[in-house]
Amino acid sequence: MDPVIITPDDVAEVVRRAPNWKNPGLDGLHHYWLKRFMVCHAVLARQFQEALVQKSLPRLFTTGISHLVPKDQDTTDPSKYRPITCLPTIYKTLTSTLSARITRHLNSNQVMSRAQNGCRGGGHGTKEPLPIDAVIGKVVKRNRRNLSAAWIDYKKAFDSVPHTWLKRVIELYKANCTVRDFLEHCMG
Repeated sequence: MDPVIITPDDVAEVVRRAPNWKNPGLDGLHHYWLKRFMVCHAVLARQFQEALVQKSLPRLFTTGISHLVPKDQDTTDPSKYRPITCLPTIYKTLTSTLSARITRHLNSNQVMSRAQNGCRGGGHGTKEPLPIDAVIGKVVKRNRRNLSAAWIDYKKAFDSVPHTWLKRVIELYKANCTVRDFLEHCMG
């Protein structure tokens, strides 16, 4: 991966794609305002680049506000809640900028298979295979054939991915060493 130099255009692109009014973290900042105050993009790009090179972030960036959201109608059982943590908008912007750069690297080098819909930007995870399954089912029924199929539901699959594996994948995909070191620091 080429060296990463975060530009105001990178920040502007990430901010442009971000939803306006998602719940902000401790910074209380909505993307709506970042979209309107474009003069901030150059300052953020410079600060993001500095954080990347120094491999450090202010503690405020990685401190979130956690909310307990009920999983179903049973609100008396504490195990029926899931925690949602709202991270600061600035941190989300930084990580989205790095994610866009890594995605560009993966796409230009054709690292990920087209079948990896759940991990690919713009993919819809399991929604895309459903029409394919429906067509296969119709063909099997029409031709009076047998079909054996299995679907595996990885419930909470990404909640249990250890940081050691994430670090290894970033290394295997040959992400820029500055980005790798920065992300390792953030994971700590």
